[in-house]
Amino acid sequence: MKRISRHLKLRESEFIERYLRLDADGDYVVRSTPCPFLGADNYCSIYEVRPSDCERFPYTDEDVLVRRPAVTQKNSTFCPIVYFVLERLIAADK
Repeated sequence: MKRISRHLKLRESEFIERYLRLDADGDYVVRSTPCPFLGADNYCSIYEVRPSDCERFPYTDEDVLVRRPAVTQKNSTFCPIVYFVLERLIAADK
């Protein structure tokens, strides 16, 4: 939050108020979907300072794929690569 608010030349509290909300787990997440930093050209306007979750998404090379199956399942509904990775893992297991 500090990096992004600094990049946007906003106070951290202003950045939080304008762009974030607390989710059920008590984590800050963006208020709107799609992300408010996703431009009409489908490019991230804060790419250089994007959050680590954005940098790591879709987590196909991490233990998130196995350790957080609910996240993986949800991601597979809108991210083709997650869906295809899961299909390949299932096929390899047969």
